[in-house]
Amino acid sequence: MDSRQTSRGRAHVAPMRVGIILDWMNPNIEQAVRALSERGVKVALIQPEKQFISLARVQVENDLYVLKSGTDLALSLGGALHALGAATLNHYPTVAMMRSKITVTRILQAAGLPTPDTYVTTARDDLGPLLEAGPLIIKPHRGSRGEGIRIVRQVGEMADLSANEPILAQRYMEPDGPDHKIFCIGEQFFGVRRIWPLRTYEDKVGDPFSLTPELRDLARRCGRAFGIGVYGMDVVLSAGRPYVVDVSHFGSYMGVPDAPRLLAEYIYAACQRTLRGEPLLATAATTQRCGGDRATVP
Repeated sequence: MDSRQTSRGRAHVAPMRVGIILDWMNPNIEQAVRALSERGVKVALIQPEKQFISLARVQVENDLYVLKSGTDLALSLGGALHALGAATLNHYPTVAMMRSKITVTRILQAAGLPTPDTYVTTARDDLGPLLEAGPLIIKPHRGSRGEGIRIVRQVGEMADLSANEPILAQRYMEPDGPDHKIFCIGEQFFGVRRIWPLRTYEDKVGDPFSLTPELRDLARRCGRAFGIGVYGMDVVLSAGRPYVVDVSHFGSYMGVPDAPRLLAEYIYAACQRTLRGEPLLATAATTQRCGGDRATVP
């Protein structure tokens, strides 16, 4: 924490201030906020879609901003705060870049991570010949939470695709079972199996599973490729081979044991690093010194 001056000129230790930019409050974030507050952190919940904002009055009022939401308005506000010198978790330019699934997929490929064959076009007729080799999965290039994703097996199923936006198509890899969601908090990794599409709250919680060394290595390499410490990634196992099909800059952490406490610890330690002028993304040395993430969960 930093020392600030009272009205009488005496130095005192001010509480940490954390602003969380979000579009909705899931149970993990709600409990993480409570845990941070219990540690003396002043937490401001910022929901841009529910607030009337005077841009001239936007200023850096918190030691750290957590970019939980990825909506256009939330990212615009995060960008304004970043331009004014705010520290953001994850780093704003990276979060903004990750809004594009086209960019995310190419970064994964460049890092040597396995992805399905992926194509981008504005002409749906370009995709017709690809269907001869099997179905495709069509995704909004700036989508989130699985919205707008569909499997296409015949040309006629693409008739309603817009020619005004990029069309992102991936080779559909028939899954061996439920999708594998991997969450990272610092150097800790957690696996949750989920069915797709999600239908109920229980579907979103899923079933925890122990990561294999291969999946843990993929998750670690993914974080390094983007330079982030809190994220989620979707992995499909097809014919026994893993394919990374999506990466989210924060994630819901639903189904992760003790997620609220772990998130609160990570945010607290990140805020400490910011106040000390250290890099926001912890190295092994800063992690140990801050008493944050301690071990890789098998």
